[in-house]
Amino acid sequence: MLEAMSMNALFSVLRSEYSIVSNAISPTPGGFSAKAAYHVVATDGAEYFLKVYDKSLPTTRLFIERIDAYMPVLDWLSALPVLGGRVLTPVALRRGGAYQAETGSDVCVLFRYVRGETPGIDGITRAQTVELAGILARLHEADETLPFQTPGLAEDVSLPFCERLMGFLDGADAKHGALFERISPHAGMLRAAIREALRLRDTVRFGYSPLVLCHGDAHGNNVIQGERLVLVDWEELRRAPAEADLFIHAWHPHGDALLEAYAAARPGYRIHREMLRFYVLRRRIEDIWLDIQRLTEEAPNETETKELLRWIDWTLRGIEGIRAVYHP
Repeated sequence: MLEAMSMNALFSVLRSEYSIVSNAISPTPGGFSAKAAYHVVATDGAEYFLKVYDKSLPTTRLFIERIDAYMPVLDWLSALPVLGGRVLTPVALRRGGAYQAETGSDVCVLFRYVRGETPGIDGITRAQTVELAGILARLHEADETLPFQTPGLAEDVSLPFCERLMGFLDGADAKHGALFERISPHAGMLRAAIREALRLRDTVRFGYSPLVLCHGDAHGNNVIQGERLVLVDWEELRRAPAEADLFIHAWHPHGDALLEAYAAARPGYRIHREMLRFYVLRRRIEDIWLDIQRLTEEAPNETETKELLRWIDWTLRGIEGIRAVYHP
């Protein structure tokens, strides 16, 4: 189990790296990628959200490597009138020009705190879903005015996790035999899903849709309902087809409303159904591999292990049900 940073270390990094003097720090949910997260109240009354990553974990290294690429773009987005108050606002280091603070084996990033409730994947309402579609439409259109280059945010369709998952399916690991036995009954379905994803990625590689700024993970666990709906957890921010955001309708209880509201907000854009299918498959396959990686290469405790196995079972059911979601 991961050990959280000590309170003294938290107070120290806030003071030395961000020039923030705090008198109250409390743990708060931080999402899949975070080692820990904290609600910070400064002595001047300002509130912040501090997110901590562990550099040693294989499943979080990519998130850390992308911080300096996506945080300046998020900072720019948060200042746009059309998205102001709708996205997280990052806080740069006091030295300026950087957003991550390293301390020992940890990396920290800081944001302005957003008060409100997270509806969750199953709890998000139809009205919230329609509101989210409008945020995504404005985000995608903002790409046209981006004033700087984003080489570190280019879409990657190499799908390396497909090869790694195939390797896992091709031979039982004696050390993780129980996990293999749990997944191997679904091996044929997973191999078929991988083959289809590799075929469908040509819809991205051959440029059937323009690349725009995408959040990449816009489901009900990554929004906060305060006075207005706010989109959070931007680690997947990248330039990709709009479908890289819209595929998430498969996770929404009001998925059709999401696509309908998006189409109304961007009447000149035609949603590409095959590309939607690609992104759903890609995400399901990648999630399976990341959960396997966390179980086999990291050290989850008993509670975390049960949760990871539950997500694997949920994702396997999701892959099996994809044909019911789409009607090519």
